[in-house]
Amino acid sequence: MNLRQSLCILCIGLSSVLASAQGAKEKPKQEAKDLIDRAKGEDNDRAKQVQDYCQAAQMDPKNKKNVDTCNSYKAGLNNDDSAWLASAIQAYKSHDLDKAESLAKLVTGYDQKLSGQAKFLLDRVKNEKLLNQVKAAWDKGDFNDVGALTQSMTNADLKAAANVYVNNVALYNGYINQAKSLESSNPQEAIKQLELAQSLNPNGPNNPAGMMAALRKPAQAKTAPTPATPTPKAAADSVAENAKKMAKLSDDARNAEKQGDLLEALKDYGLVLKLDPANADAQSNIARIGQAIRSDPQAVRNELKSAIKNFYNSQFDDAQTALKDYLKSPQTAQSPGVAYFYLGAALIEQSMLETPRTKWQGPSPDAQSAFREARKANYNPARQYVSPSLLKVWDSTAP
Repeated sequence: MNLRQSLCILCIGLSSVLASAQGAKEKPKQEAKDLIDRAKGEDNDRAKQVQDYCQAAQMDPKNKKNVDTCNSYKAGLNNDDSAWLASAIQAYKSHDLDKAESLAKLVTGYDQKLSGQAKFLLDRVKNEKLLNQVKAAWDKGDFNDVGALTQSMTNADLKAAANVYVNNVALYNGYINQAKSLESSNPQEAIKQLELAQSLNPNGPNNPAGMMAALRKPAQAKTAPTPATPTPKAAADSVAENAKKMAKLSDDARNAEKQGDLLEALKDYGLVLKLDPANADAQSNIARIGQAIRSDPQAVRNELKSAIKNFYNSQFDDAQTALKDYLKSPQTAQSPGVAYFYLGAALIEQSMLETPRTKWQGPSPDAQSAFREARKANYNPARQYVSPSLLKVWDSTAP
């Protein structure tokens, strides 16, 4: 083979190599262009659109236009997702669950932090709606629905709130069953059990009002007096008898008050007024005892119960306000440990809701202080009704 032939073969080989290299170089550019073209039609899936724009920029990094498009679309999507999420949280805090749900669903899955927080909020909204259905079922007396709906809940805090109604169902059924077992042997005690059931839920099943009416009929038939026209002497005897009854009731009321049974004292003075509606002494004592009852720790306990209910309804601002108000007066705050625990829990739950999980720095000093005060008061929460995240913080405050 002569020199000229060798040179020709060499040139052909080099041309082939150069063409192959040029083709390999052009391939990413073409694929990037294809991705750009595809992304332009993906307005209905912005996360996929941004993904394609940015993948094109990676394949052809020297193309400044592709890089700028990626950055622009990515920033716009993150800004929109952040805005949707902030609006969803605000709607949730305003107790507008439907709006919170619809806004949270607008957050795309592009940014894991934002999408994770949106999923957390959606789960909370779903469970809070279930809790509302549990309450409605309880109020209507649909006890089977109370249990079934509670079983379908996944959020530990809200399920604990729903379990209160499940426990109430068991308590109500216990009163009814006890009343049925006592109908023959002790009708008066059976009536008391039915009154407890009716007081717990006036719309509950088994018709406790009808059962009480049936139990009272025989007693009323036995004790019903025969009407008679009173003679002057009988009328005088009746006045004397009433005076004797009122004196006895007043003595009973005073003794009950001395023993600290204000409700019993109030009832006795009320019976005095039934016999003598103009009795000034009974009127005065009823007003005085009524004021004492309103200042009684039981009334304060009702305020505490309301605050805890707000917590389980995710009304964290309302819960904090009520709990702080409850704790203002050490003289009336009979359960400071409970109040401090739920104050700390409300602060923690609210901060966790408003902060992405990856950025949450732990409980605030106020929340930690509240938990420490609860421990000082020797409070121990029912752990089965507290979420694992709260328990983790609670356990970390142990001395």
